[in-house]
Amino acid sequence: MSVHIESPLGFTADFPEHTQVLEDSAAGPNTEQYGLLGGVLVTVIKDDTSVTGAAQANGWAHLMSGFYLEDRAGTILTEGELNVPGKSSYAVVVGYTDPTGEARVAATVGVWENNRFIGVVVIWPYVNPEIEPRLGMLKEIVASISVN
Repeated sequence: MSVHIESPLGFTADFPEHTQVLEDSAAGPNTEQYGLLGGVLVTVIKDDTSVTGAAQANGWAHLMSGFYLEDRAGTILTEGELNVPGKSSYAVVVGYTDPTGEARVAATVGVWENNRFIGVVVIWPYVNPEIEPRLGMLKEIVASISVN
């Protein structure tokens, strides 16, 4: 069973069972946030006024990763096209330490689908180098979001 989301931001999503819809997004206007099991935070950002194509969506992913690279002194773990059917989705995945000292992974993803853009930021706890970055999990999350 999944949690079906129909967002006023112009997307639908089918997230895993037990997903929590966070009522007040800490990410600001035109954003929605969801808590998934395992400490995974998903933020969906409507920013279609500044992104008008797949190439700009890739640039958006790089621009947004700058916060984790510069402000959090992170390191790029990997980057590239996620190869999700039906959409262009480019991710920059960064490992960093949060202000409490916990190791985290942040993936900033520019998604271009149906001639529309949506930004996705997924943050999860860093488990160990043998399984990070968890690109399979990231691809499942991005695949579950559809831009209307």
